[in-house]
Amino acid sequence: MSEKLVESLPPTAVPASFVEELEAQEAVQQAIAVRGYNLERDDETIPHAYQLLVNVRGKYILGLHLSNGQWNIVFDTRDHPELAQEGARAGYEAVHDALYEHAPSDAEIDFEATPKFWHAPH
Repeated sequence: MSEKLVESLPPTAVPASFVEELEAQEAVQQAIAVRGYNLERDDETIPHAYQLLVNVRGKYILGLHLSNGQWNIVFDTRDHPELAQEGARAGYEAVHDALYEHAPSDAEIDFEATPKFWHAPH
């Protein structure tokens, strides 16, 4: 599923509507636009994400980051089985940590969606 998911993404930042389409897929429990920027089109502001969190229904959580026109999996909870013992929150924290590490410091960040329990690593 994860490879198909990555291949289905366009080679650009995705609008919020695309994230909603991802979440509508049967295998996807949750899709979150974690970081992105706003584009102005026809007097409308449209958020576009270059980082996504995707929770594949009850199986694993992916952190996806767009770099050089290609989406990459920067964190996959399946590669860290110890997180399953710690609970879902630990998986979300680990994914957000990885996405934070990959967020370019010079990038335009108009929005950031992180859970209240997550804090940037020091």
